[in-house]
Amino acid sequence: MRYRVIWLIGVALTSLVLIYFQNQTKQLANRYEQQIYSSPPIELPYKWVGNIFQLQGNEPSGITYHPLRKTLFIVSDEGNLYELRTDGSLIREKFIEQADLEGITVNPITGFLYAVVEGEDAIIEIDPSSFKLTRKFPIKRNFEGRELLKKGGMGLEAIAFISDPFHPEGGVFWIGNQSFSLKPKREPSVVCEVAIPLNSTGMKEEGEIIGFFPLKIIDISGLDYDAARQCLIVISDTTNLLVEINLDGNVLHQYLLPGSDQEGIALDGMGFAYIAQENGKIIKIEDLRN
Repeated sequence: MRYRVIWLIGVALTSLVLIYFQNQTKQLANRYEQQIYSSPPIELPYKWVGNIFQLQGNEPSGITYHPLRKTLFIVSDEGNLYELRTDGSLIREKFIEQADLEGITVNPITGFLYAVVEGEDAIIEIDPSSFKLTRKFPIKRNFEGRELLKKGGMGLEAIAFISDPFHPEGGVFWIGNQSFSLKPKREPSVVCEVAIPLNSTGMKEEGEIIGFFPLKIIDISGLDYDAARQCLIVISDTTNLLVEINLDGNVLHQYLLPGSDQEGIALDGMGFAYIAQENGKIIKIEDLRN
């Protein structure tokens, strides 16, 4: 009897030790995950240049730098398109369509502009010379059976194009779906890779999600591609964050953005960044990230 009691005590102690080490392992894993995804952001290293432009009566919702024209293009919630010089002087402005345009990018090879339409979850193509809308590409909402772009949800808020000379369409788009919750069954906060038949003929003009990654931040408000660092730049309005993310979805760095209510960001490849704010201001800074 005494030996049986000793044996039972030994089994109990062994079980407690195993449970202890299992819990320790889980805590280390959680701590590691927090280090990767929740490292405290640092102040963005930059030099202030100034408020270079003020939209009157409209709210800017996206901005991009056009490398061929050496100018900035801005879209507004009200459906307007603006072209500015990098010093902030206005070249022209035009109403494009009655739609909530929420982000803009450029194909650096063809020069065409592309903007996302919130609510419709579509991408429109714009001729930068005439400001004419040339094509519209609705985006399929599902990827491998999962609805990533919820119908009637917060909708698309950001877009970036990455050119690729070996891709049949000349490159792919990355779009940001806005969400204010990170709960599992709510509308997802995701960045999606989208292929669109820009060059192919005889195909239905629609976009298809070919990949995505979830984000651990809410309120995606702007996207750009940093060619020098080969990563996406994601900004969040609510959290005032700039996040560098590689194309596998890994967070590289997190920075606190200057200004407030940031709706779009553009890098010009010459060391400057331009931020569009909801209050109508376009600010210019010298980007001093390493």
